[in-house]
Amino acid sequence: MKSTLKISEHRHNGSLQSRVYYPKGSLNNPKGGYKWYRSKAQAELAILEHNALQKRFGELANDVTIQELVEARQAKEELIGTGITLLDAARQVKLALDAALESRSVGDGLTAYLADVRSKFEERKKNSPRCEPRHWRSVKRTIARLESLNDFSLREITAEELKPLFSGLTKSSLQGHLRNLHAAFQYCMDHRWLEENPALGLKRMKPGRASERRIVRTYRVEEVERIMTATVRVDTRLVPYLAICFFAGVRPEAAMKMKWSDVTANGYLYVPGTANKSGHAYTSKMQTALIRWLEWWETQGHQRMGDILPVSGSTLKRQRKLILKEAGIERWIQDGTRKTFATAHRETFKCKLLTSAALGHKGTTVLDEHYDSRLMTSEEAARYWQILPPESAIVSEEAA
Repeated sequence: MKSTLKISEHRHNGSLQSRVYYPKGSLNNPKGGYKWYRSKAQAELAILEHNALQKRFGELANDVTIQELVEARQAKEELIGTGITLLDAARQVKLALDAALESRSVGDGLTAYLADVRSKFEERKKNSPRCEPRHWRSVKRTIARLESLNDFSLREITAEELKPLFSGLTKSSLQGHLRNLHAAFQYCMDHRWLEENPALGLKRMKPGRASERRIVRTYRVEEVERIMTATVRVDTRLVPYLAICFFAGVRPEAAMKMKWSDVTANGYLYVPGTANKSGHAYTSKMQTALIRWLEWWETQGHQRMGDILPVSGSTLKRQRKLILKEAGIERWIQDGTRKTFATAHRETFKCKLLTSAALGHKGTTVLDEHYDSRLMTSEEAARYWQILPPESAIVSEEAA
């Protein structure tokens, strides 16, 4: 193909420069007209590139069918007046098709997110063997509520489909689910499976009424007394651990991670953030019952060194079963020790703020929603703090 492009030299910007006139539609200058070059060599090189491109596109044009040319012309006519070129329109259609192909079902997207959360937990556990999978379990419970939507497309989900699945929950439970939902759908957005986060429409959901919340289960005063007595008989190593759970309200999982250095000499108990479920540390004043139990434990030949719970988790479960059997109690109540303490403390001091502070809460909302002060009378609360260790002489006779 012989080139029809010509090079001419003229003064431009104070110097002699070369220019080439390109017809409209040229690949090097689609709008057509003159294009300036600093030297004749650059202009000649541009013409060579132009000719090579023209030849290549001429060869490609030989493969275009008449039907394709007719369709291209019709498509161009459809775009008249829109200001969009045929190429731009094709690119936009391609993006839309790619997005449709990348769409996932709710089940696929949330399963992928759950697997990602699980893998991150496993990675953290390598560095911290005592790391508990509470967040992963919380996310799992949230995603389980969306099981009925698994076959829906992620792009079709709106807040209206989600609201019925999270209605009637208490304020703290609802907030936990909303955090998990927002993070899960944000993960899907990051992978381009979703354009908008439907969890944003749930922010104004009202929590359920307090009367609709779950039943609060605690131990009766006589049951606590039997448990502590059975612990003395079965395994005195567990006495400080259970005493801190019952008479300081520390969560059983947190008490497992505490050390004797957290029990201060001036009568205060320090719960570190690494042990606490919420991640923040707090300090509470020890009640007389707890102080007496810890002092009695020392009279039995033990020393305040290392971990408060000197046995493994499996040994604790095994010994706890024996203690419950000895005490005549059917089963261990999850967080029953903490709720029993909170009930007795609130009934004794008649102050939500004091009880919330003793539990390490930042406010009284959790106390109102998850605890029930009506489960214990004033007389029972007074008896609760009178659950004291046996005399050393009596224990020695029984041991003999």
